[in-house]
Amino acid sequence: MKYKSLGLTVLLVASAGSAPAQTPVSGTLKCGDVPASADYTVEVGDHPGHVLIMEKGTCSWTAPLEIAGLKSTTHSGASFTDVDGAKFQGRGYFVITMENGDKLYGRNQGTGTTTDGGKALTGDGTWSFTGGTGKLKGVKGKGTYKSAGVPNGEANYQVEGEYTLPGASATAK
Repeated sequence: MKYKSLGLTVLLVASAGSAPAQTPVSGTLKCGDVPASADYTVEVGDHPGHVLIMEKGTCSWTAPLEIAGLKSTTHSGASFTDVDGAKFQGRGYFVITMENGDKLYGRNQGTGTTTDGGKALTGDGTWSFTGGTGKLKGVKGKGTYKSAGVPNGEANYQVEGEYTLPGASATAK
């Protein structure tokens, strides 16, 4: 389906935490290169080109986040996207796994436009952390992302933001 990776790419990402002071964080994701594990598309029926997509999938870190000295290794998420012609808006939740197995949890929302029959997208949005495990327990953070798609359905995301972790001993590299 022409909207196959749109929902997955909207699920986007985040960045995470350290130290009581806000610490900048950034990373880059590639979405749509791994097939979604679940993808449901429903025609709304009110006019042509209006569809709802629910999707669950995985993205690859091409430049990992680094938080509290840990690098992100995997990103998975679930999203809901409302596509109306060339415009979309989406909302989702994500889990980022770090190299030591600790996890970051978060949510995102954004808007954008599609081109090439819904196969490429450009958009932006916001994300926030909702929790974490291990060294990342109590993480707080938020930021923005920008996406740029290509006609094969993949999209690259630039993620930026800031985070904090409880306790004075937490540091980010």
